[in-house]
Amino acid sequence: VIAVDLHCGQIQGFFGPETPCDNLDGSVVALPYFASKEVGLSENKTVVVSPDAGGVYRAKQFREGLNAMGMNAGLAMIIKQRAEANKVSQMDLVGDVK
Repeated sequence: VIAVDLHCGQIQGFFGPETPCDNLDGSVVALPYFASKEVGLSENKTVVVSPDAGGVYRAKQFREGLNAMGMNAGLAMIIKQRAEANKVSQMDLVGDVK
């Protein structure tokens, strides 16, 4: 099994010892693409947003990769309030976003 950017690394163990699972890092391809001038992102107006608290680590890693390529990107996340399972009642954006 080949996966790209699993939500958490422990998912690889779900497949058991009989089925090898490789989790590939999508930023290897995505970082050069988004940092390229052809995409048209502004160097000081780009913000990487995590859709939830569980994705903040990956978003931070991606932002650091963009910053290493000269993008000077910010970081933000969405905090979701759930009324019940699978139903979001409110979303708040937290971070330095203008």
